[in-house]
Amino acid sequence: MPPTKSPVLVLVPGAFGTPAGFDRLLPYLKEAGLSTHPGPYPSCNPPDPTTATCSKDILALREDVLLPLLDKQEDIVLLAHSYGGVVAGGAAKDLDKQTRTAKGHTSSIVGLIYVVGNITLENESLSEAVGGSHPPFIKIDKPSKGLALIEPAMDILYNDCDRALAPELEKYMEPHALLAFDTKASAPGWADSGFDGRRAYVRTLADCCNPTFLQDSWIEKSKVKWDIVDFNTGHMPFVSQPQALAAQIVKFVDSFTAI
Repeated sequence: MPPTKSPVLVLVPGAFGTPAGFDRLLPYLKEAGLSTHPGPYPSCNPPDPTTATCSKDILALREDVLLPLLDKQEDIVLLAHSYGGVVAGGAAKDLDKQTRTAKGHTSSIVGLIYVVGNITLENESLSEAVGGSHPPFIKIDKPSKGLALIEPAMDILYNDCDRALAPELEKYMEPHALLAFDTKASAPGWADSGFDGRRAYVRTLADCCNPTFLQDSWIEKSKVKWDIVDFNTGHMPFVSQPQALAAQIVKFVDSFTAI
């Protein structure tokens, strides 16, 4: 039978973090009647960073999270933050409603929400998408070879958050495999016509990690239409403005399900 309930919101974190970073958002989503599911991927603090490629992240999200939910007849809205946009974009390929319905399936990804999501083209790495090199706040080979950290995290990621929260917020940060940023992404699902009217983008206007000009360049190069909403926040609006972001997510989900 076709799905009859609200879609599941799969939460794909940015680099250097896990789905636990969305915790402040969850009560507001639950209150609005939305169920959520974590969307992790293996390049976050991997046992062997020399094998942690972008393509493995994409495959893991698709095979371990998205397809099992679809097999349970769950419709999905993918919410992706920062580097999570690269992973989610590739993982969503051919899982849109138009393509899935044509193949006889009754469940699909019904919408994409990018919260300052990184947008890469086919065969483009994240490093290339941000200008060809790692920004200076990415500390290479720290805490060990092949890994990286963002420092100072409060200045780069949480610049609009209460400084008193630093100990709590910094515990969410994890080392990340550099290889994931330097290896090529596969063809993105957002480029397909099946996601027309089903793409949303939250621009973060006070972002010290991915400045607005970068976000604008990604949106422009995608050459597809996004429903763009601006938040006057830093890189982590699900931490600094979780209630407002949740309300906007609900609006996006409502618009996707109305199609």
